[in-house]
Amino acid sequence: MKADYCLKSRALFTGESEEPVEGCVLVRGDRILDVVPIGMEDEYIDENTQVLDYGNKLVMPGFIDAHTHFFSGAVAASEHVCTEIADSTSEEECARMIYEFSKAHPGEKRIRGRGWFITNWGDAPLPTKASLDALLPDIPVYLQAADAHSYWLNSAALEECGIRGDMQVSSGYIGKLGNGELSGMLVEMEACEPADRMYQSFTADEMEKIYLNFFKKAAKAGVTSMSEMLPGEYDEEQFEKYRVIRELEKQGRLSLRLHFYTKLYDTADFSEALRWKKCLDTDFMKISGVKGFVDGVAETYTGLLLEPYTDRKETCGINVPVKPQDELNVSVIAANKAGLPVRIHCIADGSVRMALDAFEKSAEVNRRWTVNTIEHIENIHPDDIGRFKELGVIPSMQPIHMILDADGKIHRIGAERIKYEWPLKTLLDSCGELALGTDYPVVDLNPLDNIYAAVTRNFFDGRPATHNGWEKLSVGETLRAYTSGAARAYSRENEIGLLKKGMFADIIALDRNLFHIPDKDILDTRVEMTMVGGKILLSE
Repeated sequence: MKADYCLKSRALFTGESEEPVEGCVLVRGDRILDVVPIGMEDEYIDENTQVLDYGNKLVMPGFIDAHTHFFSGAVAASEHVCTEIADSTSEEECARMIYEFSKAHPGEKRIRGRGWFITNWGDAPLPTKASLDALLPDIPVYLQAADAHSYWLNSAALEECGIRGDMQVSSGYIGKLGNGELSGMLVEMEACEPADRMYQSFTADEMEKIYLNFFKKAAKAGVTSMSEMLPGEYDEEQFEKYRVIRELEKQGRLSLRLHFYTKLYDTADFSEALRWKKCLDTDFMKISGVKGFVDGVAETYTGLLLEPYTDRKETCGINVPVKPQDELNVSVIAANKAGLPVRIHCIADGSVRMALDAFEKSAEVNRRWTVNTIEHIENIHPDDIGRFKELGVIPSMQPIHMILDADGKIHRIGAERIKYEWPLKTLLDSCGELALGTDYPVVDLNPLDNIYAAVTRNFFDGRPATHNGWEKLSVGETLRAYTSGAARAYSRENEIGLLKKGMFADIIALDRNLFHIPDKDILDTRVEMTMVGGKILLSE
């Protein structure tokens, strides 16, 4: 049997070891026909085979981002959203940037922005609607924070999405001023949901254009698989979003493997998730499990700590956990019983422990193996490190967040707990598994920035970004966690994440060999070729 493509390189990273080898990847159709040493490829080649020789450049499996938000990420990459506000250094500057964006986009029915981050504003308080109302009183303004756990709205947006002062939320909070008036701040998922619905509200034609544009962005970044980690509701509106993606696949226009997660909480019956899975699952899109939250983020003191915050000793976390331990246990046990993997958002040591306790209870009750993951793990209690391996739980982490929030943790959790911030190496060495991603659009989708953060734990200018530099990873460890490790988190380790006979031909080529360059040069590395399912999407 002859190959459609022969990809040849003296730096072939198959993912089955932590070092590249010399070799050729033979591709036929959408699968890898074989991987052979250079010099043994001739029997697979004829006049129809396209031979691509990359010399010393790194050829590897496509990047698998273990944690992303596809729907909001696609919107964030579009012309409809102002992302420049990520560079703002104050509330006033951010408001001015949004005003200028509105003038440059007069056709928008809503003004959308994302990326403002309170940590970048020094010791400033959370913003209010007043600064937005002063510049944009007549059009709804929706500004999503960089961590995606808060929205900042003007009065018109508060009115449009129906936020009232008497509304109650079980987690997070709706911000109010001293006089009881709405402030314009919505904090955490339940409070943010009405705003998020409007932020993502577009016509069908607009959404199709947004998605197709985003597929190009993913190919340019070398990302061949990702996810929607905001848990989907069991309603027709959510199903319609999945159906649109399914239709793009039928038309041959879906060029990114997508993994969707439905809601963990408030049900012990996951038959609807299983029904959706049965009718939607394909090679390119899957209902891959269920997702829940235990806490929020440390920046707004909604991360759940075991002991009080260093700079706010009256609290271990505001309005957290999202659900008490007994309710979390019930949901996890029921989902695992249905055969659905569970992924749980846990920022801080208190939430990590709660999730591990729930997974331990599920293992006791169900007595079956299910691939569960804990997301983020920005700090952990040392007593819980060994439990990941004991329970078969995969740590899913985002190294680039060390740079995003470099100076925030030391003030929030203090010198002792900071030793266990983003413990990449400790968890990998302890449990033997690690999945890496970006949490896009919290940060950019670019895997090279993320790899740099993992192997250096430095700012882009070389300064240390953390207080525990010993937690850095090797290039090989990082690439495996970004490919086969992430594939495990999606329960697809037998289909994607390795260059191996029979696997899907999701392959990329970089413009240099990451194993033989100074760390700083990782940031200048480009993706030269991206192939998904045997089809070349990008070739430079």
